Amino acid sequence: MSVIQGTRKPSLNPAGSALEIGELGRRLQRAHGEVWLHHMKGDPYADVLRGHSEDPHPAYERIRALGPLWRSTNGTWVTADHGLATALLAEDWPHGPVSGEPGRIPVADVGLDGDAAHYGRLHGPAAAAFTPAEVTAVCERAVDGLAGDFDLVTDLAERVPVDLLARTLGLPAAHRQEFAEACAAAGTVLDGLLCPQRLEAARHALTAVGRLRTLLAAAHHDADGTGLRDTAALLATAGVRTAARLVGSSVLAMVDHPEQWSRVAGDPGHAALVVTETLRYDSPVQLHPAVARAGAEFAGERIAAGEQVVVLVGAANRDPGVFTDPGRFVPGRPGAVLAPALYHRVTLPFARALAEGVVRALVAAGPRVHRAGPQLRSRRSPVTRHLLSCPLTTG
Repeated sequence: MSVIQGTRKPSLNPAGSALEIGELGRRLQRAHGEVWLHHMKGDPYADVLRGHSEDPHPAYERIRALGPLWRSTNGTWVTADHGLATALLAEDWPHGPVSGEPGRIPVADVGLDGDAAHYGRLHGPAAAAFTPAEVTAVCERAVDGLAGDFDLVTDLAERVPVDLLARTLGLPAAHRQEFAEACAAAGTVLDGLLCPQRLEAARHALTAVGRLRTLLAAAHHDADGTGLRDTAALLATAGVRTAARLVGSSVLAMVDHPEQWSRVAGDPGHAALVVTETLRYDSPVQLHPAVARAGAEFAGERIAAGEQVVVLVGAANRDPGVFTDPGRFVPGRPGAVLAPALYHRVTLPFARALAEGVVRALVAAGPRVHRAGPQLRSRRSPVTRHLLSCPLTTG
């Protein structure tokens, strides 16, 4: 088995005192109220942040109409422009990740606090840790276990990243159910960076991150005793949520476009094109935030050090100036698909490998899958648009 290692010591006290919990609740309530006030003033970015809409694209288009780089009433610079998004997602301007306040997201404990160079160093070892054979085995095992009626999220999309991580990290079988539950609870970290979560969800996430640190450290020990850290924690939280989202979206693209199912049946290599188009059509990470570490100028606007910049990845990947008929699902279409940067240089290859593996395994398993009921998405999930459930059937 491959093992991924990091460098930081955990700093989170997952239990927390009553005073700390009360203060967290006040912070979250205040932050949520501020988002609501900006929404009531007609700010389309605040509308996106609330995460209440089943389809965020109307709000994205309102932002696009305001120019290539627009400043929200909350002070955040926002873009839906593909060309500018490309520049902002590059590494050649001074920027770093957001801190996660006021929701007290444990960015250091889940590996979200590094700079671009840090994630560049982690990218290679992380990708090498998961062999194609291991990915294929995990995906085929998950698909083989599906009944005629199953839930896309709980039975497949959330299962495969957890199973692959547990296998690769050498997690004891006795701890795998607890590991899966902790990954699910901690998965709100990406949304919590921008959207204040409910107190109960925030508390569960904080506790889960601490528990994940303990489980991962127990699974393996470095020579200096620090155990598994940055990359393992990053993949167990942001990586699992991102992979589940991409797996789910890729499967639904096949379900809703049966001609693509036939294409993959005839050519399993077509699965890669399906997943690439899914990354454009329904990105698993819709918003990518960063903080300017020095003054910079884009699109004639001056961004000061310390100001937040958010790339609407989901909107930029449907920029009509770049993609013809951007609301259609067309694998193999021309145009560069944007991917979020920083820690996603580590999480997206993990997610993509699993999405391609699941698509191939599902098609090879036999009868075509159909929807069996309405899907349900999480509220307050503007970054990942987290899918809670989606019943499917092979009947």
